[in-house]
Amino acid sequence: MCLAFDWMSIFKHCDLCSLYSFYRDWWNSSNVSSYWRLWNLPVHYWLVRHLYFPCIRFGFSKSAAMFIVFLFSAILHEVVIAIPFHIFHIMKPYAFMGMMAQIPLVAITKYIDKVMPGSSLGNIIFWMTFCIIGQPSAVMMYAVDYWRENTSASLETSVAPECRSFLWIKTCHNEL
Repeated sequence: MCLAFDWMSIFKHCDLCSLYSFYRDWWNSSNVSSYWRLWNLPVHYWLVRHLYFPCIRFGFSKSAAMFIVFLFSAILHEVVIAIPFHIFHIMKPYAFMGMMAQIPLVAITKYIDKVMPGSSLGNIIFWMTFCIIGQPSAVMMYAVDYWRENTSASLETSVAPECRSFLWIKTCHNEL
């Protein structure tokens, strides 16, 4: 996080836009929708201007426009994750599912914020579902899939000869 902050600050000063803010205090969000508005302001403003408002102008409801924005963002997140992991051919939609699962969380945490204003419950739900369980689990699932895809073919040849019979027995036992 500190490295990202430093790079954003360097970019901000080099670009002579030191008055521009990249994020606000997203860590204090009492609901998931305020997190999405606060954590990456340039992306938020771009999505609102180029996707959300045009959907509203075309007659979509606010909920439908929000769904379209999340769908676009989910697809984009999936592509951004697939590039470094080189997993276009297996396409496991963990990032996509994680993004789309945010939609019910937006409604739930907004309701909690309305019923219990000033409560920390929405912030706790945000931290638990998004930062502690959600993203680390998705990254771990991508890493496991990447590892399986890139090591399963060479596993038998990389194991010492005296251990190959054990691997064969274990594989045969698992198939029973």
